[in-house]
Amino acid sequence: MKKSKKSLKNKNPTATFIYGSIAVGKLTIAKILAKKLGYKLIHNHALNDLIDEIFDYGTDASSIMKENLRPQLLEGAVKANINFITTQTYSHNYISPTGITDPKYVQALEKKLTKLDVIFYPVHLKADKKELLRRVNMSSRKAFKKLVSKKIMRRHLINKDWKNSPRLKNNLIIDNTKLSPKKVSDMIIKHFKLK
Repeated sequence: MKKSKKSLKNKNPTATFIYGSIAVGKLTIAKILAKKLGYKLIHNHALNDLIDEIFDYGTDASSIMKENLRPQLLEGAVKANINFITTQTYSHNYISPTGITDPKYVQALEKKLTKLDVIFYPVHLKADKKELLRRVNMSSRKAFKKLVSKKIMRRHLINKDWKNSPRLKNNLIIDNTKLSPKKVSDMIIKHFKLK
């Protein structure tokens, strides 16, 4: 049986992993990339909202379910040969209720997916504190039940380490404080030669 050009072209699925602080613009950029590239979008809040309908938000049970289900969902997409863009909030000093740090979690995710022959493109988005405070209460955030409180965001800015990056192969770090989402998406496409 003859394979279509599309299936030959997509022998190894591509996973573009966009991570960073709250309000840095992960979903906005991921949406632009998904539209430009025709990739599936698996964003942080789609899974989080589903889990939080069953388990109370902020509880250990909720966090544990998110930690366990996200890798399974992404692994399933890879096995189905789906090119996708996914987002995740990342804090270098976060430790989950199961005791895993964000750096270890992200590194384990990279290892798990690359073992399945995915082409893994990590992108760490960063912005300065003043810009994150400006973005946190933008109206677009309310639609996904995201944090919109400047008061809570100020606490996060003190307690969360959003500057440091995990050790990942091909990790692209972009400070998008003064860059438009379109510009950032173009930078990602050009850097990784995405099609």
